[in-house]
Amino acid sequence: MLKVRFSLLLFLSLILIEKVMCKRLYSYLQSNNIQYQYQFGFRKFYSTTFGLLDVVDNIYNHLDVDDSVIGIYMNLEKAFDSINQEILLHKLSHDGIRGTMLQWFKNYLDNRTQFVVVNGVHSNTLPIRYGVPQGSILGPLLFLVYINDINNAVPGEKLKLFADDTNLFVQGPDICHASDHANLLLSKLHSWFVANKLTLSLPKTCYTVFGKNRNDTCVLKLTDYKLQQVDHCKYLGLYLDKNLDWTVHIDFVYKKILKYVGIFYKLQNKIPRACLRNIYFAFVYPHLFYGIELYANTYYSNLDKLVKLNNKLLRILQGKNRRSNVTDLYVNYRTLPLTLLHHFAVLVFVHKFVHHRHTLPDVFLNYFVSNSLIRKMKNSSK
Repeated sequence: MLKVRFSLLLFLSLILIEKVMCKRLYSYLQSNNIQYQYQFGFRKFYSTTFGLLDVVDNIYNHLDVDDSVIGIYMNLEKAFDSINQEILLHKLSHDGIRGTMLQWFKNYLDNRTQFVVVNGVHSNTLPIRYGVPQGSILGPLLFLVYINDINNAVPGEKLKLFADDTNLFVQGPDICHASDHANLLLSKLHSWFVANKLTLSLPKTCYTVFGKNRNDTCVLKLTDYKLQQVDHCKYLGLYLDKNLDWTVHIDFVYKKILKYVGIFYKLQNKIPRACLRNIYFAFVYPHLFYGIELYANTYYSNLDKLVKLNNKLLRILQGKNRRSNVTDLYVNYRTLPLTLLHHFAVLVFVHKFVHHRHTLPDVFLNYFVSNSLIRKMKNSSK
């Protein structure tokens, strides 16, 4: 029993040390402004929602000036398992992690082994020379360090990253110029991947064309492999379609929650009302709320079927008939209809910008221009 307690204490102490080192490394990277500003993964105050807002807003800005935009979605094969530990240590050193701290990270990565068991037969035990420890506290942050300099491969461009999701949005006055520039950038990125011993999954890498003449022929190649052009692609949980009318994503959410109609009918008289409310917020509401700042910014006719389905689900859970007041359904659950939920999400973002700007990623610090600043600019120009 004493041995078990000792092992447990040692295991917990190792986790505590790793947590402290992760906090110190993250603080160092942040305070020295080392992390790539368009990396939205595994960072405080960064999220997939902010990553989506940044990308979609950038596309809209270029479409407003009549540019064509190509969105390229790259998929890395086993990114976390492919990290070369020697290169990782070199990058840590380059970022200023040296001496005792660098030696600690070297010891942290060294002396790890693995083996395989099949039908009770063990393979030989071999050292692990690639990858960061899966499920560890430090693993995600070390991966960010490894991929942090990828933007140097395409200077002047703004690669959009979320951990190992690597995405490039290229614009041009027409499809021809945009595609030529995109092919040049893809060639440079391929060289970076090869140099850093990372492999791009070409069959899973695709692209979408937004803007004028989006139906024109556009050919993108990587190492003589012709990439697949698609009308829509799932990006950070939302389906970006070439028309940016969000119908594909709305259909996706609709089908996701449609299955709960039959389930809720069976549960409505067997589970207490309070539990039914919890079920709604656990299984339905997250699908509706995620990305609502973007997908609900469409014609109401596109959103109508999702609104009606949500109303139906609330009626079932609350035991109401078709003639019941829709407003009461939302008041009872202390939530909002989709259109108002969209306004609420946008207002929360604006409130953060005005009153809690430190909780936003750096790329949003100058997102809005205040009226007072506009007036000052006008007065100075007179």
